[in-house]
Amino acid sequence: MKKHGLIILICLALIFITTAKSYSDTDADDDTEVGQVLTVKGSVYLIRDSQRNNAEPQMQLLLKDTVETDRGARAKLFFMDDSILNLGELSKVKVKEYLYSPEKKRSRSIYRLISGSLKMVVGRSDLEIHTPTAVAAARGTKFIVWVEGSGDNMYTGIITLESEVVVKNIVKGITGEVTVKSGQMSRVYMDKPPEAAQPIDMKIMRQFNDQTMVLGNTIKGPGRLRKGIPMQLTEGLYMFQPPVFQEPVETSVPVTIKVIFP
Repeated sequence: MKKHGLIILICLALIFITTAKSYSDTDADDDTEVGQVLTVKGSVYLIRDSQRNNAEPQMQLLLKDTVETDRGARAKLFFMDDSILNLGELSKVKVKEYLYSPEKKRSRSIYRLISGSLKMVVGRSDLEIHTPTAVAAARGTKFIVWVEGSGDNMYTGIITLESEVVVKNIVKGITGEVTVKSGQMSRVYMDKPPEAAQPIDMKIMRQFNDQTMVLGNTIKGPGRLRKGIPMQLTEGLYMFQPPVFQEPVETSVPVTIKVIFP
């Protein structure tokens, strides 16, 4: 019996070690590269390990990095799952969690919008935006999130431009969630469930759409991201330009060639 008991203990220990290792392998380190700065306008800062530096195009983004913008400033960030984050002025966002699977070519990511506004184009990702009052979960969509007010009057606004976004209060004890579909918006106030989805207020949408539009300094000269997406640069703006393959054009118009011999 003692021998069988020892064997069982050894097996349990091996299972525990294997399980612990599998979890540690999936946990991303703080120095894991998750993306890249594409474009900046005005004063944009990258905060890493309490060090605050000017953000520049082509600068790597790592897990736990924070990007912050001054008044009138903008930033466009590109991530390995093809998601694009446009950060508005007076805004601050942190890469809270980012787990990327090269095999599945998908990621699970969480960004913390501390203040300000952002517009997100979600690529191959199960993505969440956390704010002081809300959680916005999305997949394969385009939406705008902003934080406004202070104290008990603080709220998060969500505008869905494509597909849908599921919204709830960030406090787990506050029940209720709302699905905000394309062309709709919602607000989540401190300690309250999200408001019912309603049609977009076009004045608000234009305001935050303009605030997150990024025109500014870009990479000098042609460049490629690690993901190999080719780019065409215009003045102050990144244009994503996929390869174009042109087939020969068929024509039914006859061509006559006249040959004159001397």
